[in-house]
Amino acid sequence: SAYGVWVSEIMLQQTRVEAVIKYWIKWMDSFPTVHSLANATPEEVNAHWAGLGFYRRARLLHAGAKRVVDEYGGIVPNNVDELMKVEGIGRYTASAIASIAYGVEVPVVDGNVCRVLSRLTGIANHIKAPVMKDDLGWELAEKIVKARSSSASTKADDKLGTPGEVNQALMELGATYCSPAGSGIDANDPLVEFYVSTRLGRAIGHVTNSEDGATRDRIEELVAKGAFGTDKNKSRCRLCELNGASNAFYSISDRIAADLSTSPNVKLETVSAIAGHACLPIPPPKKAKREEVLAVAVISSRIADDDQLRWLMVKRPSEGLLAGQWEFPNVEVWTSAKADGKKEKKDKAKSKAAIEVPIIDPTKRSKALDSFISGILDEPIAKKKRKQIKDAPITHIFSHVCHTMWIEYNHLDEDIALNKRWKLENGREAGWMSEDDMKDVGITSGVHKILAKVK
Repeated sequence: SAYGVWVSEIMLQQTRVEAVIKYWIKWMDSFPTVHSLANATPEEVNAHWAGLGFYRRARLLHAGAKRVVDEYGGIVPNNVDELMKVEGIGRYTASAIASIAYGVEVPVVDGNVCRVLSRLTGIANHIKAPVMKDDLGWELAEKIVKARSSSASTKADDKLGTPGEVNQALMELGATYCSPAGSGIDANDPLVEFYVSTRLGRAIGHVTNSEDGATRDRIEELVAKGAFGTDKNKSRCRLCELNGASNAFYSISDRIAADLSTSPNVKLETVSAIAGHACLPIPPPKKAKREEVLAVAVISSRIADDDQLRWLMVKRPSEGLLAGQWEFPNVEVWTSAKADGKKEKKDKAKSKAAIEVPIIDPTKRSKALDSFISGILDEPIAKKKRKQIKDAPITHIFSHVCHTMWIEYNHLDEDIALNKRWKLENGREAGWMSEDDMKDVGITSGVHKILAKVK
């Protein structure tokens, strides 16, 4: 169904297929239709998403279902333009739903498809480059999808598949035969005869290992001078990254030399073809993750009316990282974003280097937590001394930020006859939760790590 495709495509964003399968089955069992998802509570949605990460996807999927019910009568739109009006659906997801569920003749371009296209064309760029993922990639993929229908119209029997099948085949090739580890020379790869990457590898291997020194020197001179579109007197190729062709040339040359030295009995042609394939597309520029140091308070107690062990939790703001998720009270005590101020923003070299995370004084961490918890609990309780967990801190990594978490723990011996949940002055929500409650609201893997540390 179009709804099932929609859910799977959202789950598969930045998550492996193997990890998604069980979540998708559970999700479709609980929310089998757009209407059932639209009627679910945010906490029910979070509980079904817990562990997949990138929780914003779940919030947008939930909001999108409500829009589809309100504006489309619960029927998922069947064209790209209307689909892109739904929350959380961009060009890629809209095209996937339209082509796979409705057979609309549109391309679908993701990182795997961009890798296939780079190797088919020899474009020296990375798969996240705008020209690949937003422009040229779609143009090339569209030609492939439309070639299917053009070829099929000339044959009595259409064995070339639907647009959705062609798109899925391209994505599957990018994940298998044409994965980053693909050789480009596997006889079972249906594209093995069409890769420009392997042809470039063979050509570079021939030149760099030729006894014709003059030709080799001339080509290397041209590369060094930027004859591949970087000369001031020439218009630079807009498809390749600046210096992309020369970087690819030297990467392929170095790879060939290294592989020949370790595998001297393998044919030059084979080594060169694999090297050319391995070096395209070129690697994306690396960007250091933002580092944040957090002080985390883990406070347990028992509620008088049910005697269950419960943990003090707060709900994150409705916007930003992990929006709307429940977590242990915590405060940021250091961040690399503020460490060097304006100098850090200007220093590109530094941004690529590993960031040194300082050890923040325990007293400073505790004072910051005291102040924060005083806004959640009555002050006498908030100020009760917590035990510093002196083991190494817990590290939790997101796509763009790394949290280093120092834990402080305290169990309140007296029963606390408070509401299980209440509103704070800043608009956030707090509450005492049992572990069953945590399962119901869908806590994150970071919270699981902290809980395991103190139990």
